[in-house]
Amino acid sequence: MNNFKKGDKVTYIPNHAFDDPNHEDCQDGVVSSVNDHYVFVKYNCALGEAITGDEPWTAQSTKRENLVKRI
Repeated sequence: MNNFKKGDKVTYIPNHAFDDPNHEDCQDGVVSSVNDHYVFVKYNCALGEAITGDEPWTAQSTKRENLVKRI
């Protein structure tokens, strides 16, 4: 299981992308918080690029298995 923490840069890979991080439906973002069930991610959007996880927009709950850390 991936251990995510606030501030981690991540890429969401939807199931239909079959683990392809270059699929057009993948999204980049930053972890804003974590609980026992989900990782909450603030995804890059029209408001801007997520940098710290403290951006003033709503985080999306995301399953751990659909996230990979970016370097």
